[in-house]
Amino acid sequence: MRRSKLGAWGILTLSAALFTGIAAPPAVSEAAQAPAAGGCRADNHDLALKTVPDTSGQAQFQSIQFLSAKIGRAAGNGFMIGTSDGGCSWQAINNEGKFDFQDMQFQTNTTGYIMAKNKAGGANLLYKTTDGGTTLTQIHTGAYAFNRVQFLSEDIGYGFTTSMTFRTTNGGQTWDKVTTPPNTRYVHFTNQQDAWAVVLVPGTGYEIKRTVNGGKTWANTLKVKSSAIVGGQIYGTGESNVWVVLYGDTGMSQTSYSLFHTGDAGAHWKQLVSNSTAGGGPAPGPQTSGLKGPTGAPENMQIIGREAAYLAASSGAYEKVSIGRSLDDGQTFKTITGIPGYSGKLSFTSAKNGFAAINGTAAAIYGTTDSGANWTKKFSLPANH
Repeated sequence: MRRSKLGAWGILTLSAALFTGIAAPPAVSEAAQAPAAGGCRADNHDLALKTVPDTSGQAQFQSIQFLSAKIGRAAGNGFMIGTSDGGCSWQAINNEGKFDFQDMQFQTNTTGYIMAKNKAGGANLLYKTTDGGTTLTQIHTGAYAFNRVQFLSEDIGYGFTTSMTFRTTNGGQTWDKVTTPPNTRYVHFTNQQDAWAVVLVPGTGYEIKRTVNGGKTWANTLKVKSSAIVGGQIYGTGESNVWVVLYGDTGMSQTSYSLFHTGDAGAHWKQLVSNSTAGGGPAPGPQTSGLKGPTGAPENMQIIGREAAYLAASSGAYEKVSIGRSLDDGQTFKTITGIPGYSGKLSFTSAKNGFAAINGTAAAIYGTTDSGANWTKKFSLPANH
């Protein structure tokens, strides 16, 4: 899911500078706040980022997407920034404080789709950009405001409300409803024909269903008992390799959840995490004390083919974004590290290289080159804006 940049180079040269892959200077430690000669810096890179009116005035990240180890974007409540050298230097792309950016999905370095609100507390609107995020053109979605989108290409994409799914095959010019099972709360497409759904079964728990004909028919692949039926998320890069997060309840800043994986298109499932909590109660599925995952509410996952899977979870009470991973195609899963903060999103471009946009006392972007074992600060925002 469940993806963007102006500094000393100037806005007229932004596109060329951002997307031609400028060589990155050598990295420095997290503590560095100003570059040595030719070095990288971890401060705010002299960017004055505006926030959306009527928000707290505290700049925070809400989306991050890297297309490669060099080129990436991060966006938040009023701004979008980008890097072309792996986070060593950053530029503002969209700095008007006009858009409350929720999500970015770029198919190329210049072309992508963006979910944003045009005012604090407003409805999600869908936009398209063909210049890297500087200019946004609204795509109308009819009577429905989507809470999530998924684009497989520039033309083919899906829009989701709480209970409905819509499909476009012409870049958002028209939308058609996709049939999904009753009480569906999350759908993930791996291609136009293959998709997976989290279905709520009142009084029982969850069912994970799959379609192989674009939604014409759905078949059950997994049943999970749960005392709390809240919802979940699905991730996967292919029809056979699918990861499912299912939620229990939340209380006392604690969220119960479970993580399941299939490597054979749903013929067999393995439970990898069972995080029951005192405040959130039992996690969905069998209660297994030895299957602990990242602490807190799941934020997002990143799946790298059959090589790796990463999950971020966070809790304001713990003041840490906890990260877990699997590097063996879902055979094992363990928590590996934590980054100070109260919420965060991940973006990995390979099993080793990844980035995290973290919100805390001051928002910051971190990078890893060793599969998440160690993280280096790449960018930080002042505590107040």
